[in-house]
Amino acid sequence: MKVIILCAGKGRRFKMRTPKCLLKIGKETLIEKCLKNFKDNNIESKDIIFATGFKENLIKKKVGNKYVFIKNKDYENTNMVYTFFNALKKIKDVDIIVAYSDIMFSSKDLNNLIKSKYKFTTLIDSKWKNIWKKKKKLLLDSETLKINKNKIISLGKKTKNIKNIDGRFVGISKISSNELKKIKLIFNENLFKYPEKFKKIDMTNFFDFLIKKKQNIYTTKTHSSWYEFDDKNDLKSFKGQNLKS
Repeated sequence: MKVIILCAGKGRRFKMRTPKCLLKIGKETLIEKCLKNFKDNNIESKDIIFATGFKENLIKKKVGNKYVFIKNKDYENTNMVYTFFNALKKIKDVDIIVAYSDIMFSSKDLNNLIKSKYKFTTLIDSKWKNIWKKKKKLLLDSETLKINKNKIISLGKKTKNIKNIDGRFVGISKISSNELKKIKLIFNENLFKYPEKFKKIDMTNFFDFLIKKKQNIYTTKTHSSWYEFDDKNDLKSFKGQNLKS
C-alpha cells in the first residue's frame, strides 16, 4: 500500500506564504501530525508520496528526504484531482490511501479505513454538524452527501438544506489497485474531452462524477474526531479543542 498526501495548493484563503500543510497547530505542523498517524499504522516512509506544487522545497525542508516527492508543475492552473493523477503516473499498480494535507484526523480512524473490506471507501463524519456549528459555517459551507446501505449515492454540491445531509466528506480515502485502473481511464478520457473542467475538478465532485459512471464508493465512518482548516476562522474556532487519537 502507498499513501499520497495532496499538498500542491497555495492555501489562498489563508493568504499564506508557505504551503498550508505547514500551518502550525500547537507544537506541530499539520503535516507532522499527519505523518505521525501513518507511522502509528506501520506505513513506512518510502511508501509515502507527497503530491506537491507550491513551494515544494519548504515541505522537503520540514519533513526530510526519506519520502517520495512528485510535483505538479501546473499546480497554479489545476486542482487536487489533477495533482492526484499526476502522482499516480509514477506509481506502479498498488492499493492507495489518498489524503488531504489540511486536515487533522486520528490514527484510529485511519486504521479503520485501512482495514475496511471495501475496495473503494472514504472516511465520513455523520456527526459533522457539531464541528460546523463551532466553525459558524453550518449554512455557509455545507455539501450534499447521501448514503444508502453504506454506499454513497451523491455528494459534492453546495447546499443550505442541511437536514438531508447524511455526513461530511473528511478527505481520506482508500482505493484498491483494480479500482484505480478503472478511474484512471475515466479521468484521462474526460481530461482529453473536457480539459478545462477536469483540470479544475475537486475531489468530491469527481467522486460524484464517478458514482454517476456506476463506480461504487463506500463509507467508513469516523468514530473519533477530525478537523479541516480552510481559513483563519477555522484556526480560531479550533483553539482550545482536543483531538482524540
